[in-house]
Amino acid sequence: MESTKQLICLANSRKHGGRCIAGIDLQSNAWVRPISSRSGHEVSERERQYLDGTEPRVLDVISMKIIRRQSSGFQRENWILDSSVRWSRMGRVEWEDLRPLEQRPSRLWINSDDSTMKGVNDRIPVTQSERLTDSLKIIRVDSVTIIVDQPFEMGRGLEVRAEFWHSSSPYILKVTDCVYADRFRRKGVGRYRLGESFLTVSLGEEWKDYYYKLVAAIIERPKV
Repeated sequence: MESTKQLICLANSRKHGGRCIAGIDLQSNAWVRPISSRSGHEVSERERQYLDGTEPRVLDVISMKIIRRQSSGFQRENWILDSSVRWSRMGRVEWEDLRPLEQRPSRLWINSDDSTMKGVNDRIPVTQSERLTDSLKIIRVDSVTIIVDQPFEMGRGLEVRAEFWHSSSPYILKVTDCVYADRFRRKGVGRYRLGESFLTVSLGEEWKDYYYKLVAAIIERPKV
């Protein structure tokens, strides 16, 4: 049934030429990922922009119309958006507002020895999908190192990953946060250390027999 939701935006990352938007509903305190009815589920520029043409930012409070829940496997946070109604910006939240939302899982889903060449604990085989029950987490880390590296394939842009520890486990995950990925690509190849941060970590759809863990948003304490 169609309803209006107000979300704290905790992800605005690239996906299939559009964006993946996700946040926590102020009323239910549950994750919501608005998706389109297209096969890739990406949210287009027109669908996500406010009436004045500006782009939603992480920590915005967004009002949007949602038609119905559309779970896809472990991505139980998915809801079909009403593309006929423009989104509204209701305000902003601050760092301290995120503390009650912090999640403290013992691990980010499943950790295994089956990592990519440049990642650590960054993917899960589809054969373990029955153990997955959700696809979004917001965690807090004491520090995070941004790694900018050359791509495997010539002609592609620099790759950006986040290296951090959480609950005594190491992670190196690809960054899909549009703002941070673009900012650090401009800095060039290297390692860049950030302080205390909240990270939105997302578990993506299947790609070549794996589900990949992605850093969909970085929220630095000094930046808020």
